[in-house]
Amino acid sequence: MKKSFLFVVAMALVMVSCEKKGEVVDPTVATFEEAAISPAAAESYFAFDHDTVAYLQSGNYTLQQTVAYGGMSVSGAVVSNITNTEFKDYTDANKSIAGGAYAGQNYVVWYEDGYSGNAIKLTTPATVPGMYVCNNVYAYNSMKNGDSFAGEPFAEGDYFTLTITGSLNGTAVNAKVDFDLARGTNIVTDWTYVDLSALGQVDELHFALSGSRTGDWGLNTPAYFCIDNLGAKK
Repeated sequence: MKKSFLFVVAMALVMVSCEKKGEVVDPTVATFEEAAISPAAAESYFAFDHDTVAYLQSGNYTLQQTVAYGGMSVSGAVVSNITNTEFKDYTDANKSIAGGAYAGQNYVVWYEDGYSGNAIKLTTPATVPGMYVCNNVYAYNSMKNGDSFAGEPFAEGDYFTLTITGSLNGTAVNAKVDFDLARGTNIVTDWTYVDLSALGQVDELHFALSGSRTGDWGLNTPAYFCIDNLGAKK
């Protein structure tokens, strides 16, 4: 009996110690650390098979990848652990401009193509506290330096905005959260917390990107952003 008591006390002390060191992670938070690195990030932008759909689970969340056009289009989530911020062209899309993850090694690069209807699904309905976001290398360089699609570098009056909405049991909630990935020449380069609690209880999250650089076919700024610690509290 004495040994059992001492064991319980010892385990409690270990748990307290871990909490003080920030090592205890809320199991509902998607840290992506348990997720396999996506082929597009680990090997090549073109490494996916043609017209495939895959799902990854992390914490309380399921994210979708949809690949089409012979592997040249990856919509939804790509898990990456790339830390360099070098940019040559669109094949460097799977990098965060912050130089790696917010915490740990893995993070998600999300491409919102506007057609696939991708959503992040919750295992159980919940009020999502928030998440950390930043720009990816491709979008950042388009806004910072300009390119042949989006035109000149961002200037006063330009913007690139992420809008997050939710739904519950197939019905859209009457709330949204807007976050500026760029406003004028102020372009987000660090992981930044976005509070999502205003959405209330949801079982799906939906993303949309809008911006000042649009054309006949829609948004000309590369429609990417990065996510880490989805469901985290600030």
